[in-house]
Amino acid sequence: MQHIPVYGKEHTFLEERTGLLFRNSSLKETASIHTHTFYEFFIVAEGSALHLVNNSIQTITQGDLLFIRPSDTHSYEFYYSDDFRIVNVGFSEELFQNIRLFLDSTVMLQALLESELPVCIHTDEAARERIIARFLEIGMFMDTDAYKQTAFVAKCCLAEIFVRYFFTYSTDGQQTKKCPVWFSAMLKEMQKIDNLRIGFPRMLELSACSSGHLCRVFKEIMEATPTEYINHKRLEYSVYLLTQTQEEIMEISLLCGFASLSHFYHLFKKKYQCSPAKFRKLNGKGL
Repeated sequence: MQHIPVYGKEHTFLEERTGLLFRNSSLKETASIHTHTFYEFFIVAEGSALHLVNNSIQTITQGDLLFIRPSDTHSYEFYYSDDFRIVNVGFSEELFQNIRLFLDSTVMLQALLESELPVCIHTDEAARERIIARFLEIGMFMDTDAYKQTAFVAKCCLAEIFVRYFFTYSTDGQQTKKCPVWFSAMLKEMQKIDNLRIGFPRMLELSACSSGHLCRVFKEIMEATPTEYINHKRLEYSVYLLTQTQEEIMEISLLCGFASLSHFYHLFKKKYQCSPAKFRKLNGKGL
């Protein structure tokens, strides 16, 4: 069984005097699958990647802002982009509780803490640049000896992030106005790998509607069929398994929910312009 490191416990990354962590990282510099004892905001500054989190797959792209809790287990992987970069600020439990008292918004913060997946907010270019600038400001203060001022600036910045970007959105991260509540809930569940493996039958079960109605609503909202969406998410998961594990390709096909190895090869080559074996050789990090 794979050992998952606990950052903040097995590896100390938070600065002791301020309770803060600052990183400006490319894909190659990001950590393998891990969890924390602290909280974290990160924003995608460039490119896109697969975010494997809590046994689910998210596609994150430029402008996506996420709130990671100590209970979350996650990692990043290649997805159509060689220039993926995130800027993130980690902060201690003590600092988070200080922010919580200052905001006096227990209900809204609790919703963020209790959601099964970390909430992801997509920001526009102006907001993205504003957030990155604020995170860089924290990083610059951390390079000085003014640790009290650093902690104060960080608390103000992080409180602003919560209020400006998270308190005005629903906790499931679904922002599409025309998207029914049941559809949002179903999509969220279909990010889970076990549900994705079952595929359309599980989607029908979760939606509690007829096959025809589900297909019509899915096409209207997602501009794709349920099968196209499921295959898309399965292929994303296959990328993680190919690059991060030593599973045989036939086993990967089954783990992703493909009944036919040839069908897996056909869809993979169509999307990534090479075979699974070649993709592993090019991106497998020496496996």
